[in-house]
Amino acid sequence: MRVTRINDFDILLHEGSTKKSVVVLHGYGASFQDLAPLYQYLDPKEELNWYFVDGPLKVDIGMGMKGSAWFPIDMMGLQQAMMAQRVEDFFSQVVPDGIEDMRDRLIHLIKEIKKNSEELYLGGFSQGSMMSLAIAYKEPALVDRLFLLSSTLFDETHIAENTKHIRHIPIFQSHGTGDPVLPYFLSEKLKTYLEKVDQYEFHHFEGGHEIPMPILNKLQRFLEEGRE
Repeated sequence: MRVTRINDFDILLHEGSTKKSVVVLHGYGASFQDLAPLYQYLDPKEELNWYFVDGPLKVDIGMGMKGSAWFPIDMMGLQQAMMAQRVEDFFSQVVPDGIEDMRDRLIHLIKEIKKNSEELYLGGFSQGSMMSLAIAYKEPALVDRLFLLSSTLFDETHIAENTKHIRHIPIFQSHGTGDPVLPYFLSEKLKTYLEKVDQYEFHHFEGGHEIPMPILNKLQRFLEEGRE
């Protein structure tokens, strides 16, 4: 695995034996290193080209440390919304600030990667999964498979009106029933729209904001189906 730079994005790249690629977007405050070890579980034969992209936005994660992100989140506002039981309104009724600009930047990156790829699978965790979904809705022809780990509903009106454009994309979604960051009920609400696509699977698990091994096993099968 090596670090490279494409279209102003820092990327951890692991090259496989085929021309099928996976673009992975990390969660808020993390980095491209956080999800990089997953390829060893998801692609034991090392057939895929893995692109773990680093979010260019630097955010304070406490104790004087910085993490990476795709768009800013008012963490104080999110906590207040959760306390007031208004978390549904925090994302679902709005277009998150900065998500559209970053979406378009990532689309240019993915187009560059796809020049050398027969198929491209896109996905991520938490904020990275929100970003992935935004990309798929904007440029559905770029994405051959989509995986959303601990995602949430955002910009509900747009998703409701445009799900028909992503019907051809197989989608994998997972979420913990005890997620303290992005509540489970919002993943279920997102599910009501995404399950309208031609091939869709939703997996819940007893846990929080995480990716447990049973989910990795199911995701491995999902990615393998794309190579059959």
